[in-house]
Amino acid sequence: MTFSQRTLATISALMLLMSPLMSQASVTGAFNAGELIKGSGDTVYYFAGNGKRYVFPNAKTYFTWYKDFSSVKTISDGQLSTIPLGGNVTYRPGYKMIKVMTDPKTYVIDQGGFLRHVTTESLAQTLYGISWKNQIDDVPDAFFVNYRVGTAIQTASDYNAANTMTTTVSIGQDKQLDETKITITIGAMQNGFVPTSITFKKGTEVTWTNGDNAAHWIKGSNFDSGMLTPGQTYKHIFNTAGSFDYRCNIHSTMQGTINVVN
Repeated sequence: MTFSQRTLATISALMLLMSPLMSQASVTGAFNAGELIKGSGDTVYYFAGNGKRYVFPNAKTYFTWYKDFSSVKTISDGQLSTIPLGGNVTYRPGYKMIKVMTDPKTYVIDQGGFLRHVTTESLAQTLYGISWKNQIDDVPDAFFVNYRVGTAIQTASDYNAANTMTTTVSIGQDKQLDETKITITIGAMQNGFVPTSITFKKGTEVTWTNGDNAAHWIKGSNFDSGMLTPGQTYKHIFNTAGSFDYRCNIHSTMQGTINVVN
């Protein structure tokens, strides 16, 4: 959905609950896929392996995934603006049931943001216990577009809430992103490579995308993109563990580091 000012205001209100330590966090350019990032403002994003950032539309969504804000990393506003928006985060599958304010149906949430209608009260009680009504959150109509409607729940064997939640451990997994592929965005000179430093497993394919309006050139000890005009990409698979520094062959102040682990 379009990221409205209302959406961002909702997140800003949520961040008033943040630890004072978070607001004093030092700025870093080193972060990895699957981590939480923010700029100088209060909005928190999930940074995905596809090089995009995903926003939490409200506090309830955030707390289905995280208990607090201790793991949020602060990056520069310039770097944050370099990362394209990917969409909204949806509820963690299995955590709760939801309903939309203009729809009387109650849904469970399956992986991939699929909503599955719970057809009877007895099914809801079987899935979430005697206090099942307390396990329903109302989702504003504006956020309903973040979900997809799947098949209805007809019997208790169709869905196991606990198993669904424990087997969906990350937002990237929930969105069914390929975790063997990482994207790094090339920004303007002052923003550099975003992230500047990143760590991932051996065998991962890295794609550099030139998001700047000027040409850049990825140059490492064993990889060389040649000149990349705006919008062009370069891919390289890292099959050897180690730490690999690289730079822009046109703008020497732009440097980055790849850390590959087994």
